[in-house]
Amino acid sequence: MASRKKLISILVALVAVVVVAGTALFARFVQDSLWEKSVMDVLEATAQGEHALNTYFEKDLDTLDLLAAELSAQSHNDRARLADKLALFGMDDIGTVYVCVDLATGEVYRTDDGRVGTLGAEEIALADTASERGVTDPFLDERTGNNMVGVYERFSFADGTPGLVRKARPLVDMEERFSLSFYNDTGFSYVVNGDGDVVMRSQHRDSNRTFSNIFDIVGFEGNDEADVESFRAALEQGARGVALFSYRGDEYVFCYTPLAGTDGWDVISIIPNDVVMEQANAIINATLLLCLVIVVGLGVVLAVYWRSSRAHRLEIERMAFYDGLTGLYSADKFRLEGDARLAGLARGEGGGAGGLAAVCIDIDNFKLINDVDGYARGDEVLREFAAILREEAGSSGIAARLSADYFLLLIPYERHEDALDTCARIAERARGIVANGKPLSLHIGLCCTQDAPDARDVNELMDRARIAQHESRKRGAKLRAYSKPMRDALLRRADLERSMEGALRQGEFFHLVQPKYDVAGTRVLGGEALVRWSRPGEGIVGPDEFIPLFEQNGFILRLDEFVFESVCRGLRARLDAGLPVVPLSVNVSRLHLHRPDFLPTYVRIKDAHGIPDGLCELELTESIVIENLHGMSDIMEGMRRAGFRCAIDDFGSGQSSLNVLKDLPADVLKLDRDFLLEGSMPGTEETVARAVITMAKELRMETVMEGVETPKQLAFLRTTECDMVQGFVFSRPVPPEEFYRLLDAGVPDEGRLQD
Repeated sequence: MASRKKLISILVALVAVVVVAGTALFARFVQDSLWEKSVMDVLEATAQGEHALNTYFEKDLDTLDLLAAELSAQSHNDRARLADKLALFGMDDIGTVYVCVDLATGEVYRTDDGRVGTLGAEEIALADTASERGVTDPFLDERTGNNMVGVYERFSFADGTPGLVRKARPLVDMEERFSLSFYNDTGFSYVVNGDGDVVMRSQHRDSNRTFSNIFDIVGFEGNDEADVESFRAALEQGARGVALFSYRGDEYVFCYTPLAGTDGWDVISIIPNDVVMEQANAIINATLLLCLVIVVGLGVVLAVYWRSSRAHRLEIERMAFYDGLTGLYSADKFRLEGDARLAGLARGEGGGAGGLAAVCIDIDNFKLINDVDGYARGDEVLREFAAILREEAGSSGIAARLSADYFLLLIPYERHEDALDTCARIAERARGIVANGKPLSLHIGLCCTQDAPDARDVNELMDRARIAQHESRKRGAKLRAYSKPMRDALLRRADLERSMEGALRQGEFFHLVQPKYDVAGTRVLGGEALVRWSRPGEGIVGPDEFIPLFEQNGFILRLDEFVFESVCRGLRARLDAGLPVVPLSVNVSRLHLHRPDFLPTYVRIKDAHGIPDGLCELELTESIVIENLHGMSDIMEGMRRAGFRCAIDDFGSGQSSLNVLKDLPADVLKLDRDFLLEGSMPGTEETVARAVITMAKELRMETVMEGVETPKQLAFLRTTECDMVQGFVFSRPVPPEEFYRLLDAGVPDEGRLQD
């Protein structure tokens, strides 16, 4: 009996120890989780307050825009008219002071007294430091004696005299509008500038109104200096975040977010940490009480506790590790499970004979589903698609929702083809979901472990799947599997983009000129400038590699202008030396045509070098012209009026009809080399080429056949009315100095004529 009691005592003691230890760990977990959630709620409320305040300033700026527009139509000498306009705006805006400042004379018009004064201290300060428009720092209005805050905007009167308008409200009114409340009115907020000076403070009973700088609070003894400096740096950088500081013996949570549209202002919400932790402490206390009951009651009470604890743990796990909408894994849970499965695969456990396949899936145009069918239908689509993924993953795979319409999948496979088949099946099943009147369309990227043996964890495996998914979207495909060349191409692209700016500064870009000859091959009639890139340690980078990249990132604009200026510089040197010149053409990217300053920029460069009209030719590809035929016709007319020759390049490579030629004010028509390639119907291309050349002649366009490489092709062109020939049959692209030697010589190297 005694031994039984001893055993029970030992068991009770062990249970008590386990319960106490478990309770302590659980309490800490609950404390951390709820604190983070509570702080994030306050941070979001702070951001909402920032948005509301910014919206208020934006509305006042909109009002100033209207006032400035009215005043800019008046003369600065028409005092009565200016006063009337100002009074009109201030009529229904009680407490607000509108001020108009004549910056030339120093005269000031105000809505609160209706008379003309001279610049006060606040107007002088604002006039000296203000940018074009913005929000003022709080200031003391010398006439009303009120602290004010407002917005301002510079403008010009009708006669060009500079002026400034300001709309200011009593600071106390703005502070009443600004008041934020958190946790049953225990939290309060401040607006501070970049130096930490308080600009506005909420009308709260606990809001300390004795200090003027936020660092007067956090700088007290007890706060780590490094934490204070980190907080200061975050405010200076316009960051959004949370900090914890002590003040007068209590801990406070500081939630901060930048105020858009101002010069470095931030909104800071302050909440006592014990208030934030109130919910967590309540749960912790309840847990401790439950622990005591368990220790005293043992048996049934112990069982009830464990069931309750298990329910709490499952709920917390569900919130942390599962997507609330679809029930799939969260990103964190996916990474944990994925890493575990990769580790098991390395040990010979789990996975298929082939390995594990990572899949990234993006729903195409999902935003349209929300916009057209509504968010409820959008959520339903996500749940339906998640069910497909769950079925395809099965018990041996895992699926997760990463963001709105982006999903992850990790599945075992026996063969590489099996993984591809699974992805294809997912895409086909997704088509059974109809939204926005269309079957659901996906972009899928796949990476198998056998294709990425160096992937150390599931994140790296997914990164490679994302590369493949990006390729699928870029190439218009629905499914792409990762390969090492994809990654190499991505790294190569990044390397070229990193070095392009420096390459332009360091003179790595240059141009060659490909001559245009008459069909007899006796005279150089023109040339085309072609950009090249010579990288140190690498040599020449092919234009087919860097030009598409630069068209995507916009760098082609600067590169085209660089080539054009180089061409103009060479022409100017020839003209100054009294040497013969011929028209030179440069290529124009489609990006230029979306810029209103495109033609003025090129005219400026041409005029800066004193290039006569007709010597510079701008080439537009057929595809660019056909995209917007009417608009391009106007642009081409503008080019011609500015003294440029206008050429249509690669004609015949697209789907354009001969009929479009009559609507295009082009000077030169360049026929694509495909006209010289024998197709399935021998002679057809030559017949079409002859017809195009004849039609161009009737429309008074010069014709150039590009890509001429053989004597046979040249012989055919000599039977037509083609004006010029461009191609290897006469010359490859050469440096400008060699091109001009060919021009001066007048006769090509006949040794280049080869079959």
